[in-house]
Amino acid sequence: MKRLTNLFFISALAFSGLAGCKSESEPEPPATMQEVDYGIVPAPAQLTPKGGRFTLNAQTRIVLSGQTTQLERVGAYLAGILRPATGFDLQVGSGEAPSENAVVFQTDESISSPEGYRLTVSPSLITIKAGRANGAFYAVQTLRQLLPPQAERDTLQSGIEWTVPAVEITDEPRFAYRGLHLDVGRHFFPVEAVKKYIDVMAMHKMNRFHWHLTEDQGWRIEIRQYPKLAEVAAWRKETLIGHYGDKPERFDGQRYGGYYTQDEVREVVRYAADRFIEIVPEIEMPGHALAALAAYPELSCTGGPFEVGTRWGVYEDVFCPKEETFTFLENVLSEVVDLFPGEYVHIGGDECPKTRWKASSFCQDLIKREGLRDEHELQSYFIRRIERFLNSKGKRIIGWDEILEGGLAPNATVMSWRGMEGGIAAAKQEHDVIMTPTTYVYLDYYQSKDEGEPLALGGVAPGGVGFRFGAGPQGAAA
Repeated sequence: MKRLTNLFFISALAFSGLAGCKSESEPEPPATMQEVDYGIVPAPAQLTPKGGRFTLNAQTRIVLSGQTTQLERVGAYLAGILRPATGFDLQVGSGEAPSENAVVFQTDESISSPEGYRLTVSPSLITIKAGRANGAFYAVQTLRQLLPPQAERDTLQSGIEWTVPAVEITDEPRFAYRGLHLDVGRHFFPVEAVKKYIDVMAMHKMNRFHWHLTEDQGWRIEIRQYPKLAEVAAWRKETLIGHYGDKPERFDGQRYGGYYTQDEVREVVRYAADRFIEIVPEIEMPGHALAALAAYPELSCTGGPFEVGTRWGVYEDVFCPKEETFTFLENVLSEVVDLFPGEYVHIGGDECPKTRWKASSFCQDLIKREGLRDEHELQSYFIRRIERFLNSKGKRIIGWDEILEGGLAPNATVMSWRGMEGGIAAAKQEHDVIMTPTTYVYLDYYQSKDEGEPLALGGVAPGGVGFRFGAGPQGAAA
């Protein structure tokens, strides 16, 4: 049975305590887990404390040994992230591994996991071994967390001793898909904020960035064949203030929006790829389509007119499953596929009311003509058509667990958000599954019962560590 699990943050194992004193003539005993707080998130598979510390200084070298072409960008990345806070311009070069004062990268084909690594820190040398550059990159993320926290500052830090506790770490991920989601449809994040988000993902060894680009409240990606998606669908006249359940409703009266040009998308895709992160774009269908319908009302069942959503929640106007709609979506997805080289395209599929389809003579005739039982099977028909098209482009689809209703598309991966039942059902049908249950992984839920908690969607997530959509003053929680 195939299963993929969406892993957000793994709690670190805390190793804390007081280290004893020793004379200079005494050999330093191995540290114990209680003597050093390693603070590595996610916790590595194996960690063995050793004695002493490695000190990074201006003369430390980064040496690439082995298949250096795979490791060059990882070595350059390490030098780049250390430079602002330390002021060290560490030299990166190829050669034999020195015996001291270096960070040595070595290719080790015996490490079978492409994301696995071995990190060895001694008082004289740091050695990173990996079978692939991915693994070496994740070893660098562990090394970052072993350094003093001031190493993450973007300005020069004075008076800091840049040391790393001696340790041996062997690590590889438990899950192939480790992702985090960002909804830019309800709240638009500029490119620099998206890059910062990707940086945080990289530090926690995540490898999929789920970029939620379209919503009822805003369409955020330039599609050149359909300019009104940027001119109309990317902007709403105002935004709800406060919780979406508040009565009476209040609005800020301010036009709000934005979108990413295709050049900006390519820039973000390159930035993520340099950090070994694949972007999964989400283009919502058949529901959560109000912004697109505001620009192209002929794609609806009623003909409109519509305006981009200003409230949160679910809207009854959705894409009508007619040929004109499929032509539009295939043209949109053709441009999307050209921008995102990854394996997956997320097509939404959640929270699609069937009210308009039930009232539509076209939809009812289509149900009869295709031998479908009801509107749920009509949604399955819709998703299957889109899947066939994306498969023809070399892509696989992901959909929220509602795509189970009416029958799954043949090769679809299910993202289970309404609890875990949908994921379990999909796995039993031999489909890949990404677990994102609201009860555990939504950052837009209240994270505690403290009265000081900021505005949230509702409900309390016990140790919640992820999110899908939000209901804050400006849209999605971040």
